[in-house]
Amino acid sequence: MSSPVLFVSLRADNERNSVLQKVKRMTGQLLDKRLKSGDLVAVKLHFGERGNHGFIQPVFLRYIIEEVKERGGKPFLTDTNTLYTGFRHNAVDHLETATFHGFHYATVPAPLIIADGLRGSDFFEIEINQKHFKKVKVASAIHEADFLLVVTHVKGHVEAGLGGSIKNIGMGCVARSGKQMQHGETFIPNPDSQKCIGCRRCIIHCPTQALSLDKNHKAKVQKDLCIGCAECVVYCPTGAIAISWTSSASLLQERMVEHAFGVLKDKMTKSLFINFLTDISPDCDCCDWHDASLVPDIGILGSHDLVAIDLASADLINRSIGLRDSSLSRAFQGGQDKFLDVHPVANWRTQIDYAQLIGLGNTDYSLKEIK
Repeated sequence: MSSPVLFVSLRADNERNSVLQKVKRMTGQLLDKRLKSGDLVAVKLHFGERGNHGFIQPVFLRYIIEEVKERGGKPFLTDTNTLYTGFRHNAVDHLETATFHGFHYATVPAPLIIADGLRGSDFFEIEINQKHFKKVKVASAIHEADFLLVVTHVKGHVEAGLGGSIKNIGMGCVARSGKQMQHGETFIPNPDSQKCIGCRRCIIHCPTQALSLDKNHKAKVQKDLCIGCAECVVYCPTGAIAISWTSSASLLQERMVEHAFGVLKDKMTKSLFINFLTDISPDCDCCDWHDASLVPDIGILGSHDLVAIDLASADLINRSIGLRDSSLSRAFQGGQDKFLDVHPVANWRTQIDYAQLIGLGNTDYSLKEIK
């Protein structure tokens, strides 16, 4: 049996037909019969790194939160601290960044809680008994919540290929040590001295000080300190740092999916997922910039099925015509894979197939438009 995925078109010609009102109605439909009055609701989103503007606009969260409150839910906005250095590395900086980007009581009527605590060490160890992990470290506030509402800005990702709800949960709902367990021993950066300009951006953004400049002012890696987070790859302006895979590129995605399994283990019937297919950039909102969209804006999806909503998102994006003034190099036609074009070493299908294999959802889906 196919899983229903609700679709909100971006077309509108009156107030009732506005995108905001359609998102509100879709959220209400998905909450009905699942949310109980008094439930503590973790609304998982990404507040965006300083310098990025691709994150979901707070006004959408306001309409989503209203539906939760109308049903007696007690929502809070949440995310976890990052593995890499930046403005979301600890709860103080993280909350200041969220406020800077417009997420506060003046715009969204819900408190903000950083789910894994002040320094990212507040978690529950959850038994999962999967291929790569027996236990995973789920952020405390997310684990203790009664209901998980995941709101995701869909985009590309340097390691996962696709950054959808699976990644938002598997990477975004776990403690910093859980993030490191996913990244470790999957790849090591390999700086190209011919391309390196000695700008030090990789050094500044490395969370473990594994990078430095040699006597010729070229980047070098101390491999025993590297945790494989690939921040250096993202921040290098010249492409001097490429990924040297020490194992299959699918390994990180499988580890990520297993962490998502741990997060959802006791919430399979107490969760829902909303994917925004807007400002579809090649890279994560963790970057301190936002590149041009790969395709035109498409719409907003909602589902109870994690696998179905991410696959539907990828399918709709790949069916779209690619934008010429973007990072795409060849996949401009409808039906060509946009994510493999911009991240050829990271096949996003791995996370979809593995998530279905371990019981997180169904690749058979049907779209239903919200009117």
